[in-house]
Amino acid sequence: MSSRVVMKLFDEDKISDEIVGSLLFNLKECIGPRNGKYFWKNVYGSPLGCSGDNTNNMNSNPELGSTWKGRILIHVSAEKTEKPVCMVKNIDPEEIEKAQPYL
Repeated sequence: MSSRVVMKLFDEDKISDEIVGSLLFNLKECIGPRNGKYFWKNVYGSPLGCSGDNTNNMNSNPELGSTWKGRILIHVSAEKTEKPVCMVKNIDPEEIEKAQPYL
């Protein structure tokens, strides 16, 4: 099983949310030395103003993306559990303060 995972990034608007790019994660790295730390990840995708199958492939696969779309600040925290839990929660204001030195 591969430890590489692709995270897709979408825009948010009233018409439809479209994929704008993606980034590549190495789960072993996130669970190991980067666990609980902030770090930057580059986002890659297709050039702006394009559409079609090639554009969709470039936005969905960072290895195929020909355009750097920017970067995002990531915080990954891994902990042992009996069962995996999928959740979405608001960012704690304390965490936002911790991230300030990286902005």
